[in-house]
Amino acid sequence: MFDADRPIQKSEQDRLGRTVFSKSLARCILDHKNTESLVIGLNGSWGSGKTSIINLTLEELHFASGNMFDDERPIILNFSPWSYSGQDQLVYSFFRRLTSEMRNATYFEKSDKIIYLLELYISFFTHKPVPKAMRIKHSWFRRFGKSRKTTKDVSGWESGRDLTMVKSELNELLAHQKHKIIIFIDNIPRLMDQEINQIFQIVKSIGDFANTVYILAFDKEYVMKAMNRVHGVGGAEYIDKLIQLPFNIPGISKQDLMVILLDRLKKLLVVVPEDSWDKEYWADIYYSMLQYFFENVRDITRYVNTLSFGFSWVKELVNPVDFFAITAIEVFEPRVYYGVRDNKGLFTDLADSVYDFDAEKLAEDKSRCDEILNRAEKIPKDLLLQLLIRLFPRLRSMYEPKIEFYHSEAIARKNKRICTLDVFDIYFRLSIPSGSFSETEMKAILDLSSDEEGFALALVRLNKDERIPQFLDAFDSLTMHKIPVKNIPNVISAFMDSADLFPAGDNSILSCNTATLIHRIFHQLLRRMPDREERFAAFSNAILKATNSIYIIVHEIREQFKEHMENEDDYVPVEYRDFTPDQILRLKELAVNKILSWVDMKRLSEHPKFLSLLEAWKAWGNEMECREYVAAITQDDRGLLAFLCAALHEPIEQTISKLEPNPAWRMYLKNIDDFIPSRALIPHATLMFKDVGFEKLREKEQVALLIFLDLVEPNAVKIIPQTSV
Repeated sequence: MFDADRPIQKSEQDRLGRTVFSKSLARCILDHKNTESLVIGLNGSWGSGKTSIINLTLEELHFASGNMFDDERPIILNFSPWSYSGQDQLVYSFFRRLTSEMRNATYFEKSDKIIYLLELYISFFTHKPVPKAMRIKHSWFRRFGKSRKTTKDVSGWESGRDLTMVKSELNELLAHQKHKIIIFIDNIPRLMDQEINQIFQIVKSIGDFANTVYILAFDKEYVMKAMNRVHGVGGAEYIDKLIQLPFNIPGISKQDLMVILLDRLKKLLVVVPEDSWDKEYWADIYYSMLQYFFENVRDITRYVNTLSFGFSWVKELVNPVDFFAITAIEVFEPRVYYGVRDNKGLFTDLADSVYDFDAEKLAEDKSRCDEILNRAEKIPKDLLLQLLIRLFPRLRSMYEPKIEFYHSEAIARKNKRICTLDVFDIYFRLSIPSGSFSETEMKAILDLSSDEEGFALALVRLNKDERIPQFLDAFDSLTMHKIPVKNIPNVISAFMDSADLFPAGDNSILSCNTATLIHRIFHQLLRRMPDREERFAAFSNAILKATNSIYIIVHEIREQFKEHMENEDDYVPVEYRDFTPDQILRLKELAVNKILSWVDMKRLSEHPKFLSLLEAWKAWGNEMECREYVAAITQDDRGLLAFLCAALHEPIEQTISKLEPNPAWRMYLKNIDDFIPSRALIPHATLMFKDVGFEKLREKEQVALLIFLDLVEPNAVKIIPQTSV
């Protein structure tokens, strides 16, 4: 049971009470006696039912015309310009359809002459000859005293006849016969701006024939903006002047929407096991939250189609109410849906039946849940939160800790609720994991390796989508061997310029951090280039071109250098090394020059790996120059804070997480003394600590000053100010 989002065709399908209006409109059109062209406008927003009203009006017109005399029956054309959009032939297609309807109407009086004049009139605009089938037979010419030569006049401008006179003669014939020409034009907002303008030109000037009624269905706000883009201004005035009889189609009421939704869901409930449907639970979910997700019939169609497809596969394995609810989130807030799917532990941790969680863990979980809720773009967050709380009782302990509630894990498991660990994954069987890479997607990225800039942009997009870790895992395999050798320098350059922007990654005993993964990638790519000089050229050029990264350069050279140190476990025989000793020295020089360029741009102290960069500068470059730089920047407040935060990074992180000092922290003073005597910084640090501006510093900066002063002056009494911890 799938709904292709088609409008209704017959009055028996009407659930919104539009039939009465449509019938009345049809009767008024037929009863209209004025022979001048009439333009009726059906103005409504997207999904308000304009096409359905047209279909109901057409139904009534066809019914009524079936009871009329042949000399009064109307010519009816239902024209959808969207079918011809982008083909640069809207005018031609419109009139071709109109003449076709006239030819099919065997009851149409004087049809031959009217069709010929109409085709001749069209040819003035299309510059296409009158089709042979539409040309007048010779006997017709003789009755009107014309010569056979006239039949050769098959193109408007070549006929020698005047456009105005042809239209006047055509209108004269149309005005003196009883057949109305009723033309419906739908789907106008789906056209491009210039095409919308063309349609309005047809109605306003080209096709304003006698005894002709146009019914235009459009969104006035949208069309007005389109006309303004074409003409600059005056879109609203243009529409108001064109439409002689406007009707505003109201949006579908919430009550009517719910009638349609429940009517469609009833068809789906036929396959739901009766004993698995909790009517009370559904009422709570539906009336409190779910009903507010739907704004128009198209919303209902999208939801029911998704639900119909997925539910049939899992109906015996899930709680139907939960599945109906999570599918609504999937359809209307997919980013929230993926957030739920990718955080199974956050939403299904029911191990503790009384939900007595550690406060710190609870705050961390709530922060994560807030981030997922903040992804919502359509549904109000408070409404979405209430729905998630109903689906996942664990969230109550985060958002409603003072409200007592009962939850039985055993009952939840029996009822196949989404909140149970062993059932959760079933609800997402038809969802592709966001971190996975299909063969098509990976191939598309690898194909960009021939374009350094394109490949770099792909890495940036993956990083923004938080998919870089998954990409690196997938790339650090046989995948990279699909890259042509000639494209390897492009890939190295792209990674070299982007790597510092990536998340650091996990550096646990069983996993590698980002820098290590990239080193593996570099190593495998370089090994595919047998010539060491080509490797060096690719690597050195990547360093020279890099503007966004510097730490990855330092890290990579350090890793490469380990292969040259006999006392290191990473020592590699000469023939297996990526670079020669001389090349390593030259790479170090390039790295130092890059560090100095960051110094000149005043960017070095802002880098998260500031200390590591200073250590490389000191070891590979001019040590005195490096010390002088540190002495200079620590004279400034921002420089001192940046240096202390870098040198005392580990103690700072431990303080923020554990709130306890550690005597072992004294060893971190060496990070400072390696560049400048610690005691030389005491006066400046003390001054900043006592300054009224201390409370305005960021948390890490406050902690850095406190730890430093505590390490160099352990006996001094210091009052630790309240922070956000």
